[in-house]
Amino acid sequence: MTTEWIALVPAKAFTRAKSRCVGLTPDARRLLARAMLTDTVRRLRAVPAVRSVVVVTTDPEVTGLALAEGAAVTGSGRFPGLNGEAGEALELIGGTAPAAALVLIMGDLAGAGTADHTRALTLAARHRRAVVGDADGTGTTLLTLREAADFRPFLGPGSLARFHGAGYHHLGVGPASPLRRDVDTVDHLLALPPHTLGPATREWLTAFRPDGPQPRTTAHERKVGAL
Repeated sequence: MTTEWIALVPAKAFTRAKSRCVGLTPDARRLLARAMLTDTVRRLRAVPAVRSVVVVTTDPEVTGLALAEGAAVTGSGRFPGLNGEAGEALELIGGTAPAAALVLIMGDLAGAGTADHTRALTLAARHRRAVVGDADGTGTTLLTLREAADFRPFLGPGSLARFHGAGYHHLGVGPASPLRRDVDTVDHLLALPPHTLGPATREWLTAFRPDGPQPRTTAHERKVGAL
């Protein structure tokens, strides 16, 4: 039996996002965050096992984008901070759809395509709770739960070790997987193979291309990047 998932994507206001992307204007940072969330929602909605995508936010601009892309939105603002917002959303969604499994995914995994999400959720379906670490092996980019009550407010620096200590299964996503490559800086974005980026993020790169040589993209890569 195929596991059905509800994907929750926390998203701060675009005007406050990507503050570590030095060298970009405030508007360029806002539009980068917007582009990456757009691609994330679209790619998650294309995963066959994902029943729905829910963006966790209280920001009007983020809400408008999420709804326009076919996602639902939740967030009350009563519990500020990533852990508070995520915990409240998981409890609410878990209570309304108890038969579905829950996956919390960061919205800045610019290189993670539909196939990457599909493979990770296929692996995660075997476990009550699981986690994927970032490229540094310290932070968390994705976690899965069967029960919202299993969530622990560990998100942030050093979270991966804490989730492992709480019994979260190491999902075994390889070190080269784009699911481990969240974008906190411009260098992080430019280090991703161009063909893995979604259309909105590639469009952002065309408009706000930072100085310096850019990798060339083959016709095959462009075709793969459209997936």
